[in-house]
Amino acid sequence: MKKYVVNTGVFILILGIILINFSIAEAQDASEFTVPLSNPANRGKLKARLNSGSITIRGTARKDILVKYTSHGRETEADDAERNGLKRLPGGTLNLEVTENNNNVVIKSDSWNNKLDLDIEVPAAFDLQVHTYNNGDLTIQNVQGLVELTNFNGRIDAANVSGSVIATTYNGGIKVSFETVAANTPMSFSTFSGDIDLTFPADLKASLKMKTEQGEVYSGFDVDLTNKKPVRTEESKAGTFKVVIDKWMEADVNGGGAEFTMKNYNGDIYIRRK
Repeated sequence: MKKYVVNTGVFILILGIILINFSIAEAQDASEFTVPLSNPANRGKLKARLNSGSITIRGTARKDILVKYTSHGRETEADDAERNGLKRLPGGTLNLEVTENNNNVVIKSDSWNNKLDLDIEVPAAFDLQVHTYNNGDLTIQNVQGLVELTNFNGRIDAANVSGSVIATTYNGGIKVSFETVAANTPMSFSTFSGDIDLTFPADLKASLKMKTEQGEVYSGFDVDLTNKKPVRTEESKAGTFKVVIDKWMEADVNGGGAEFTMKNYNGDIYIRRK
């Protein structure tokens, strides 16, 4: 059930505060609900975090937030109890918390054992801070704002973004296409294993800082390589002396601008011109 509490003009959606904690009779359960915004005419921000599962977010013409969630029951092998004649009851638990205060929406689940996928619709002009840890990908479409995406074990895909993106993952590729780019705003794209594939408008003005250990860098833009010297740092501590020499490929696009950092270890970097 949905419950709305009015507090000095601010709506807070509660499904448990919001806690949804219930038994699922089948291996998969899907449902949805809407979250009203305190000031629908103003820009807002969504923070979404899962420990296990995928998150998809779409920018739309709506003036509220639509949250669709799908819970997947755990698939387990027969244990000692089942081998001794006991039956394992199907189902599991779901933990999901959603709050809204002054156009700041927080959606989170702390569950590690039960995979939960979120499909969220937001107003197109909305800032995002999205994090998932395991068993899922991050997919963003048609958003205009400041976007921060973190995924530990999965892909990051963002299409038709207007604004800026910071994307970080450990095991998965990063693919982002921009409609427009926020002026004078640094960006960062980092993964350990996977390609970084970025598409920018032809009028992009940026200073690129790129590094890949086991891959190549490809550009659809004409760039001016700056050929800066490697950065050398020395450290002496507790009887140990250490020297680190760090070399990046650096280049300006259309005269340069805000710094865009791109780094991976095992994969290529693609910079495409729209």
